[in-house]
Amino acid sequence: MQRLGLDADADERTIKRAYATQLRLTRPEDDPVAFQQLHAAYQAALAQLGGDATRPAADDAPPAPTDDVDHDAIAAQLLAVAGRRDTALLQQALQQQPELWSLRGKHHIGHALLQRLVTHEPALPRITFDALAECFGWDDPVQGMDLHWLDAVARRCEQHWLLSPAGAPALARRYSEISETLLVPGSDVLPSLREHRPAWRNLLSTLQPSRAHQAISLLAALGYWHDLRLPPGLDAGQVAFWSRFGREGDAIHWQAGGLRALLVALVLGLLCTWAVVASWPLPASEDGALEGGQRAALMIAAAVLLAPGLWLATRSIRALIRWQSLPEHVPAFLPGLRILTVPLAVAAVMGAFHLTLLNTTGDPFTALLVLPMASAGVLSMAGQRFVQRCAPAGQKAWGAGMMIAIVLIVPALVMALVYWAKDLYVHRGELRWFNR
Repeated sequence: MQRLGLDADADERTIKRAYATQLRLTRPEDDPVAFQQLHAAYQAALAQLGGDATRPAADDAPPAPTDDVDHDAIAAQLLAVAGRRDTALLQQALQQQPELWSLRGKHHIGHALLQRLVTHEPALPRITFDALAECFGWDDPVQGMDLHWLDAVARRCEQHWLLSPAGAPALARRYSEISETLLVPGSDVLPSLREHRPAWRNLLSTLQPSRAHQAISLLAALGYWHDLRLPPGLDAGQVAFWSRFGREGDAIHWQAGGLRALLVALVLGLLCTWAVVASWPLPASEDGALEGGQRAALMIAAAVLLAPGLWLATRSIRALIRWQSLPEHVPAFLPGLRILTVPLAVAAVMGAFHLTLLNTTGDPFTALLVLPMASAGVLSMAGQRFVQRCAPAGQKAWGAGMMIAIVLIVPALVMALVYWAKDLYVHRGELRWFNR
């Protein structure tokens, strides 16, 4: 009684409530020893309650007979049947177990079985665990058990099963429900998650586009994203790397993207160098400003810097769009500038367009190619900002009207201002110019 914080005259309902309260603070996966002590105190309190109810009033009366049923042995037998992963056979074994016909015996056997599930984490599919939970009433709210903790125990047992040879087909089916790509039988993605690898080797693996997608989808199929606990048998470093890769804003994307950009730059530089050597000697430029060697160096430098430049521009645009799309209640970098970004970008593009028309003597082909791209970027940023902050779920920013507006510079910028104005109207009562 003292372990449960109860008086000696506490009734059965009070004992069960106190045990349920202590169970929320003492979880088997965190402190198995304390859980065993708590469970033993709970059993002793119930036994004492039963003994007090049946003991005669005389002081010299013989003690009440104790229960000699080995609950742990019965729990081990039931767990062995459940390990065969045959639900019908398990149901039959539960119905034919005479010790389960007593409510008190069923209660003790259920706790012993749950303790074994927490301690050993056997490989059990979810349907088998649910059958045990239904039989012993673990998921009954009256029991006062933490359902989130119970779900975590079921997930750990299911992960053991999915990662076993018997659960491989079920893991493949789950993967196919999450990912559009096929997990090829015999793929080394899962074995690689089990072995320790240095970070540079994982970065090299990201050069294969499907590798990251397969690793992240496998973690999702195993239910890793629910509680971020390491699935059994997988390497902690591998899981940490690919889980970081599953978050779009993580710095690991800069490393992987930079590696790909450098590889492409190396290939383009070698190809350009080969072309220059094959065409040597190069003539000087038409205006005579550059000699043949200078032209060659400029061409090779442009080829090498093309891929990193495009990659940096893409990453910068994505970061800018994420910054613009943050909810208004989330603290942001320079919130006042974030509000004015769209009109400032529109003014910059319009100013560049006006200066181009004034200062170009011939046909402004280059400007007419660059300015629509700039206006398309501004329109895309404003549209995605509005959709992610204001529009219903599932609505997309791109449409036929936007595609037409992109071709024409001024309509695209006007549409961007319309999106921006609608966003400001929706959030008119909660706009923040400064972080508080």
